[in-house]
Amino acid sequence: MVYTVIRIFWSFDMTPSPNYFNAHLREVDESYGRHFLHAGYYFVMLLAAAICALIHAILPFLFEKTSSQIILKLYTKMTARKLFDAQSSSQG
Repeated sequence: MVYTVIRIFWSFDMTPSPNYFNAHLREVDESYGRHFLHAGYYFVMLLAAAICALIHAILPFLFEKTSSQIILKLYTKMTARKLFDAQSSSQG
């Protein structure tokens, strides 16, 4: 599996272009620093949800709804910011 992931990333054309690093930043209307903070926030929250889910898997009486609540909060936050269209992302 790791080999497959490495092969996929290796095959991408990494030729820099003027829009390569900043196209997504323009799409979400954020600076690099602001985007880093937002992405970091989502990373930390998803990591917390994953840890809670792991603990819940071992000890079912702990964190019964925590992971679901974190993910729902992130989804609500993303849709409020209109970062993605839920209809188009669910279709494919």
